[in-house]
Amino acid sequence: MKMVTRTAIANMKYHKSKNILTGIAIFLTSVLLFLVPSIGFAFMDTEFTLVNQTYPTWHALFRAVDETTAAGLMAHHDIETGGLRSDVGFFYHENANITTCYMDSAAQKLYKVELSEGRFPQKEDELVVSEGMLKEFGVSADIGDTVTLPFQKYLSDGMDFAADEEFTICGFLPDNEASLKSHTFMALVSEEYLRNETPKEDIRYRFLFRVADADGQTTDEIEAKISAIRESFNIPETGMNINEDYLMANHTDPAFFTAIAIILLVVTAAGIITIYSIYYVSMAQRVQEFGKLKAIGATKRQIRQIVLREGLCTACLAVPAGLVLSTLLMRPILTAFSKTISQVLDSSTNQIYQNIIDSHEISLYRWEFYLFAAAAAFITVYLSLFVPMRKAQRISPIEAMRYQGTPVKQTLRKGYTDLTISRLAKTSLMGNKKRSSFTILSMSITGILVVTVATILSCANPKNGADNNIYGHYVLELNTESGNREHPEREWNNLIQKNPLTDNLKQQIEHLDGVEKVVDFTWLHIETDLEGSEEIGVSGLLGLPESCFPELKKGILEGDASWEDLLSGDKIILNETIRRWLPELQVGDTLEIQTSDGNHTVTRSLEIIAIGNYPYGMVKHNFLLTAKEAADSLLPEDCTGYFHVFADQNYDKTLENNLKELMGDRELLSMTTWKDEYEVLRTFMTIMRSACTAFLAILSMICVMNLINTMVNSIHLRKKELGMMQAMGMTGSQLSKMLRLEGMFYTISTLFLSVGAGSILGYAAFLWAKKDGFLSVAVYHFPFGAVLIVITVLTFVQLLLTALLGRSVKKESLIERIRFSE
Repeated sequence: MKMVTRTAIANMKYHKSKNILTGIAIFLTSVLLFLVPSIGFAFMDTEFTLVNQTYPTWHALFRAVDETTAAGLMAHHDIETGGLRSDVGFFYHENANITTCYMDSAAQKLYKVELSEGRFPQKEDELVVSEGMLKEFGVSADIGDTVTLPFQKYLSDGMDFAADEEFTICGFLPDNEASLKSHTFMALVSEEYLRNETPKEDIRYRFLFRVADADGQTTDEIEAKISAIRESFNIPETGMNINEDYLMANHTDPAFFTAIAIILLVVTAAGIITIYSIYYVSMAQRVQEFGKLKAIGATKRQIRQIVLREGLCTACLAVPAGLVLSTLLMRPILTAFSKTISQVLDSSTNQIYQNIIDSHEISLYRWEFYLFAAAAAFITVYLSLFVPMRKAQRISPIEAMRYQGTPVKQTLRKGYTDLTISRLAKTSLMGNKKRSSFTILSMSITGILVVTVATILSCANPKNGADNNIYGHYVLELNTESGNREHPEREWNNLIQKNPLTDNLKQQIEHLDGVEKVVDFTWLHIETDLEGSEEIGVSGLLGLPESCFPELKKGILEGDASWEDLLSGDKIILNETIRRWLPELQVGDTLEIQTSDGNHTVTRSLEIIAIGNYPYGMVKHNFLLTAKEAADSLLPEDCTGYFHVFADQNYDKTLENNLKELMGDRELLSMTTWKDEYEVLRTFMTIMRSACTAFLAILSMICVMNLINTMVNSIHLRKKELGMMQAMGMTGSQLSKMLRLEGMFYTISTLFLSVGAGSILGYAAFLWAKKDGFLSVAVYHFPFGAVLIVITVLTFVQLLLTALLGRSVKKESLIERIRFSE
C-alpha cells in the first residue's frame, strides 16, 4: 500500500490546479465547521453567564396561589424547592414604582435577594428598603430608625387609599443603576405584617419553584413537567410564568442544537457538492491515467484508495490551515458581536457583560470543537469522493485507451457550415452537457440559499419592523389603571369623563411644525362572552376612522366588509391574531359585548363579518375592529383612546419635545415614538445581518470553486483543439471572446436559477415569517441589493478567470498545445 500512497501524493502534486481548488473548498468548509458551533456556543455561554449572574434561579412561578394550593405544591414530588412571595401593596410616590412584598427564606434565595447590611424583617413593623428608594421621598435614615411613608395596600377588589404608616428599618437592599434610572424599587415586609394586614382568605402568593431531578434534562422536558404540575392544580395557563432564559442557560435547549445542526448540515452539503463537482469535472481528463493503472495490474481497491488518499492528503494540509484561521477569527468576531449587543444593555448589565468577555471566563477554544470540525471536514471529503472512487474503479483499460477527451459512445459532433465564435463556445458547452449542468446546479444551490436568506433579511429590516410596531411616528394613548383606589381617576370609566385626548389637544398637535396629520381611534373597554377573554386580552373594541378603511379592507383574509357594514353598529372585523388562542372563532359568529362608562351600560350583539391580519401598531392588543362612528355611538362620553401622529420624518427630537410639552404633567397619557421601536430592532438586526452575511460569503466562496474548476479543466482538456484552431487562424482576441462566452453561460444560467428559484422560496419564507411574526416581518421587499452583489461577484469572478485563463493559454506555443496529450 506504500505504492498506493506514493502514487496518490504524486497525483496530488501533478494535478496542482485541481487540488488547490479542492484544498480551498476544504479550507473554507473547515473554517465554517469550526466557527459556527464555536461562536454559537461562546455567544450563548456569554449570555448564559450573564443570566446566571443577574437572573433569579427559579424554574417557574404560579400567580395568585392561595395557601391551600401553596401547601399542596410544596409537597409535590416533582418540586425540589418552593418559595412564597406575596405582594402587599405599594409605597405611594408620583414618580416612582415601589413594590412592597413578603418573601420567605426560600424565595429570597431563589430571587437572589441579598442585603448590603442589616437583616430581613421579622416583626410586624420592620422594613427592608434601599437608599435609592428613601431618596425618592427625601428621607435619610439608618438601621433602627423609624420612617413614615405613604402606603397603598392591596385589597381583594383593587387598591386602598394611600395612608401614612410607620416602619422600623432593619436592613438595606443594594441599589443598581437600572432601578435608579427607572425609579423602580422593592421593599420587604415581614410575614407577621402580611397576616395582620391582609385577611387570610385574601392572601395570594406567587409560588416560585425549581423542578426536581432537573439535571441532565432538556428545557422541553422541564417545561413539560411544569405544565403537568400546573394542570394537576387547575392553575390557568395565564397564571404561569416560566423562567425561560434561566432554563436555556442551564439546560439543553433542543431548538438551539437543532438550529446549529441545520447550519452545519448546510455547510457540509455545500462542501460535498463542491468537492464532488471538482473531482467529477476533472475525472474526464484522468480516464487514461486510471486505465493505464488497471492495465499494469492495479486492483479496484487500489484505484479507490489512490483517489481517496489524494483527497485526504489535500485535506491534511487544508484542515489545519482552516482551524488556525478560525482560531484567529474567534475573539474578534465575538468582540464585535458583544459591542453591538452592549448598545441595548443598561450600563450596569453592560459592565457585567464586558467583564465576562474580558476575564476570559468563557472558553472560546474548546478541544471538542476542533475535533468535531476536523472529523466533519474529513468525513465531508470522504463522502465527496465516494462516487468518483466508484467511477474510477469501473474504468476499463480498453475504454481508457480509446478515450480522447470525450465520451467513447459519442462518435459524431454536430458541425456548422459557417463557424463562429459563439458556435464554438456552444459546441464546447454542449459537448459535455452533464458536466455543464452539474456545475450550474451546484452553484445555483448556494445562490438560491443566498437569495432566500437575503429576502428574509430585507423584509426584516428595522425600519419596516418599526413601521409595523407603531402606527404613525408618535402615539399618545390613555394610561389606564384598574382597582387603584388612590387613583380612581385612572379607571377607564372615570378617565373618559374628562378624557385628556381632547379635540383641542389634537388641533394643537396638528399645528406643530413637522406634523402632517393626527388620526384618532376610539377605544372601548368591554366584557365579552368569550371564555377566558380577560386573561387573553380581549378587553378592547377599537373604532377606526374612514380614512383607515382601505387598510382594513386590504388586510381581510376571510369574509368581506364594507364601510356601511361597520357603520351599522352590529358588525365587526376580527383581528386574526386572537385565533391563536380561540381557533374556533369563524366568520358569521356572534359575540355578546358589554361596555359601560359608569353611568350608562350597553349590551350589544356583534356579528363577525370578516377576519383580517393587521399590523400590531395599528390594532395593538385589540381584536375587535369597527367604524369609529359606530364605537362612538355606544356611549355618550368621549372614548378616544389613541392619537396617532404622522410626521414628515420618522423622528424629530424637537417635535418629540414639543409633544411632551403639550402633554405637560398629564400623567394620564403616555407616549411611544417610532425611534424607540427602531433602536431595539436595529441592534438585533445588525447582529443577525452580520452573522448571515459572513456565513453566506464563505459558503459562496466554497461554491465559486466549481466555476473555477470547470473553466480550468475545460481549457486543460482542449489545449490541443484550441492550438489547432489558432493554427488555422483563430486570433487571441477571438479565443478570449470564446472563453468569455463560455463563462457567461455558466454565470447567466446560475443567476437565472438562483434569482428565479430563490425569489420563489424567499417569498414563501416571507409569508411564513409574516404569519408567525418572525423578526417583525411585515412588508415584502425583493432583495435587490443582495441580488446585485451576487450578479457583480459572479460576473467579476468570471471575467477575471477568463482573463487569467486566456493569458495562461497564450503562454504556451502552438506546437506545445498541438502536441498536448494527457
